[in-house]
Formats: sequence, C-alpha cells, structure tokens
Amino acid sequence: MRYFCFCVFFLLAIHVVADQPTPVHDYGDRKAPALWEALQQLEQGQRAQPLRIIQLGDSHTAGDYFTGQLRLRLQRQFGNAGIGWLTPGYVTNQRSHQVLLRSLGKWTLSDSKIAKHTGTFPLGGLINTSAGNSILEIKTKEELATGQWQVSIWQQSKQTPWSLALVGGKLSKLPGQGDPKASWRLSNQLIDANKVNGLRLLAPSGGKLGGVILDRQAPGITLDALGINGSVANVISRWDTASLRTQLQWRDPQLVILAYGTNEAFGKDLIPDTYETELRNAIRKVRAAAPNAAILLIGAPSSAKTKAPNINGGCKLPLPPSLIKVQNSQRRIARQEKTLYWDWGAMMGGNCGAQAWFKQAVPFMRPDLVHMSPEGYAASADALYMALVREMDDGLKREKFRREKSQ
Repeated sequence: MRYFCFCVFFLLAIHVVADQPTPVHDYGDRKAPALWEALQQLEQGQRAQPLRIIQLGDSHTAGDYFTGQLRLRLQRQFGNAGIGWLTPGYVTNQRSHQVLLRSLGKWTLSDSKIAKHTGTFPLGGLINTSAGNSILEIKTKEELATGQWQVSIWQQSKQTPWSLALVGGKLSKLPGQGDPKASWRLSNQLIDANKVNGLRLLAPSGGKLGGVILDRQAPGITLDALGINGSVANVISRWDTASLRTQLQWRDPQLVILAYGTNEAFGKDLIPDTYETELRNAIRKVRAAAPNAAILLIGAPSSAKTKAPNINGGCKLPLPPSLIKVQNSQRRIARQEKTLYWDWGAMMGGNCGAQAWFKQAVPFMRPDLVHMSPEGYAASADALYMALVREMDDGLKREKFRREKSQ
C-alpha cells in the first residue's frame, strides 16, 4: 500500500508542487516499461531481488540531501535494500545522508573533473590511494534494517589484500575477485547488520579504492548517490570505459539518473552544439555500459548570479549566463536520445524560482542562490518521487493497453 511522508519538509513543499505538478516525461525510453513493472512487483511483494538506482551528478548529488530524501521516499514504498554505493572515503564538502566516512592515515584523492588528476577512473570518478597504514572508518548515522548485509569494495592492489576490521576486533582478509589484470577488482563479505556500524577498512600501501558499497540482502530499492562537486556531464568521458562496463554490469541498475547542468550554466562561453555532443556522448556511454537501465535526465534547476557575466531572464536578479541554453539543450537531447526527463527548473516555478525560494519564511535556497537548503532539496525530491510514481502508474496503463491492442 502506498503512503506519503507528511513530514515538515513535505508540508513546507505542498504549495510548491501541488498547484502545477511537474511530470516525468517519457520521450521513448525503451527500458522504462521494465522499470515500472519492476517497481510494481516490489510494491506487490512479487520481486525477490533489489532494484538498483544510480544518480550521477554535481554538488546537488554530492551533498546527498536531494538523493537522501528521494531514497527515503522510495524505500518506504518499495522496500529498503540498503545504503548503496558510497564515495571511496571522505571527500571535502561532500557527504552521505546515511554514513560518516572518516579517512585515517594518509590518503591521496584523485578527482576525474580535475585535468591534472590521472588514473583509471571508475564509476563515480574518484580514486583514493593509500600511502600505507591508511584506514577508512565507516559509521552509520542511524540504526540499520535487520538481516544480512554485504560490504563490497572496488579496489586496486598488487598482491597484499585489503582487510576488514569488524566491530569487536575480528579481522577478515578481502582478496580480490575476478581477473587479477583488470583495472578494478571486487572484494566483498557478508556480515550481520549489527556489525556494520564502526567497520574499518584497512588499506595496503599503494592500494587504490574506487568505491565502497553497503547492500542489504533483501528486496527493495538502493539509490547510489555518486556526485562530484563542481562537475559537468562531460566528466563521464574521463571514466574508464572497460571499468564502467564491468561495474555497471555488476550493479545492474534499472534506472540511471543524470543530474548535471548547474556548472555548465555558469560558463560564459557555452556553445550549445558542443555541449549537446558531450551530453549525448555521456548518455550513450552510460547506456552502453548499463543496457538494462532506463535513463532519467534531470534539467538544471533555477539559480541566480548577481555578478557579471550574467543574463537578464526577466527576474529581479540576473541568471547565470548559460542557464537557459543548458536547459533548452537538455530537453532537446532527452528527446533525441529517447530518455526520461524531469524539469527541475519548472518544478521550482521557472527560472525566477530560486529567488522566490530564498525569500520564503522558511528559505528553500541558500544565500548563494545556487544550492538549496535541506528543506528545498527535500521539496524537490518529494516532487520527483511523486512524478515517478505517477509516471509508473501511467506507464503501466500504457503498456497494458498496448498489449491488449496487440492481441
């Protein structure tokens, strides 16, 4: 049975989303019918395996406020299959809604958005390298759902295995699985829920960590939030194609959300044709690596920029110089590439929305008029959640009609 969380955030958001609900548009994604059917099966208790969702994006994703609320709403309706894929250790100014990651010892972070950083970048685009005696401590922010959990890491090391220190002092070796010559190898171990909090991952000297995944062995939803502050969609071009294919085939998501556009919008010299080529290539690279996944492209949200360069968008404050170009290109590419599409800017009331949200009694925007407050991200996630459920219902009806007509 479906139910909605009438929490404070949602009540604050009602006036934003109720009058003009912003739908998820299906521009012909061939995998969308399977996604809607899988969600229905979860809801009805007819699906035993988890359904994986991955969101790739910029700071709106990296803060895990938006994805944290979306994860909460989806898991309440469709079941909780765990925390999912985390960044490979603590990353400055990034967070997980559910986990505290503490990097002990010396680690060196490589970020795929930074041109001088090199490496065989995995899914998510971050590599953390141990200098020896390095430890990653994992602490959960709330009590976990009961049952067995699987701790998985994607790692590179020459010979020495990684180790997992369980609560109580037990130490387990995590030898790599698969081809030893592969760029990234998977290591995992099953543990009980009460032993997840306080885990310590011990890294060998020179070992590279590409991701930590915490999955509950139960049907339901995982939503992996893999964002990088300051990134653009073209960052995906720097991720290793073979590694991306291997990792996405292992994860086997049924939905990949691409949530970029804010940083592109602040570029003063954006050329739409170039940007559209980069966005198209990102979509095709993800689709080739995750052939079972529907793709949801999220349009860039409203923002404002008081200092030049900027443009007059008909609002009290100017807009980022390329915001409208980016939004128009995103919708055009969604149609051309036949993806799902959700217009975040429209949900905010248009491109003056950021300014209106900041002036509310409970501000939905931060003073930078780029990032949202926790309440603003929650309102946005609630709106997308409701749009996804509505599109699921509509999609199931369309598919039923199509099948009946073909008989």
